[in-house]
Amino acid sequence: MDHQQDPWAALLRSPVPSAQLGREWLGGIGLNPAAPEGVLLALLDVGHADFLLRPDLPPAVLDAASASPHRRVWGRAADSGRLSAAQWERLLTARAGEPDHALLTDLAADADASRERVPRRRGIAAAPEADARPPATPEEIAELADAVPDIDPRERTIALFDDPDAMRQLAGSPRLRIRRSVARAPRLPTDVVELLARDEDFAVRLFLTESCDDAPSWLLLDLWADGWNGTLSFPGRPRNHPGFPRTDLLRFADDPHPRLRLLALDDPAAPAALAERLAHDPDPEVRAHAAEDPRLTPATAAALTTDPSADVRRHAHRHPALPPALLVALLQDPATAGNAATNPAVPVAVMHGMIAAAAERAE
Repeated sequence: MDHQQDPWAALLRSPVPSAQLGREWLGGIGLNPAAPEGVLLALLDVGHADFLLRPDLPPAVLDAASASPHRRVWGRAADSGRLSAAQWERLLTARAGEPDHALLTDLAADADASRERVPRRRGIAAAPEADARPPATPEEIAELADAVPDIDPRERTIALFDDPDAMRQLAGSPRLRIRRSVARAPRLPTDVVELLARDEDFAVRLFLTESCDDAPSWLLLDLWADGWNGTLSFPGRPRNHPGFPRTDLLRFADDPHPRLRLLALDDPAAPAALAERLAHDPDPEVRAHAAEDPRLTPATAAALTTDPSADVRRHAHRHPALPPALLVALLQDPATAGNAATNPAVPVAVMHGMIAAAAERAE
């Protein structure tokens, strides 16, 4: 294919991109799951570092960021919370004698202390006193429960729990604070789970699905169907819960509820034809999920880039089956370039060319 037929060559032959377009390219490439280590290092070389908050970075990238001369880069590395002790040492050495060194030293000490701290189990608060012990008998448990003041249903709670027998006794408490605390346990007896899963208080049911690995699949599905997509503390729940159904989901393919219908594509037995069909579903959330299916034809993926729903379009812009000419057109539009730059179909050589062009514009 000659250059006149190759849209990627045409993209790199274009005039230097605008400052806005260059920023969109850099931001998108940093979040591209197919960007290899060399591309990420090239981003650091031009002073781009927003992607350092990604949780899947190769160690070499954080190594380079901690020794970077760009303040934006080493500053973002320091703020990322992901530097190892050796990387902090590298950062401190590189910044020795500079005004920020004292502040960085304090941050490094805080990070070191945080690493040494033993993480607490989900929902368990620290003991109020060093010699404090949990109640051991049914009478002591009942006395503790009676001493806990009740709360408004809108109030948030933190759990305190230990042995199964205590949880069984406390799960039937009339006090919301107690029942919500029990629901924060990472594991619970079956009878306690069934009781809490049918609790009249929504927060009890929600806490159970967020914290407890024994939450029943029917409750997880109910919360999903109700539109729940997780919280900042528990992102992805209930769908990323270990008990969320992973098989036998094809039964939802024609379900009247859209959020159940889209789950059919997650079934390992789902055929490619179902992805094509759901890409034309009347519900935008279903179409958006279909737009993530790698088995879509290039024509269907392309059609979804003009969908009425902005969310569907965003998913379609990242589909690896997009025709190259269309993907290049998306990369040339500041409104779509950032999202399109995360598309794994962008060739690595083109990523490097886009970085160089964006850096040229910034100079």
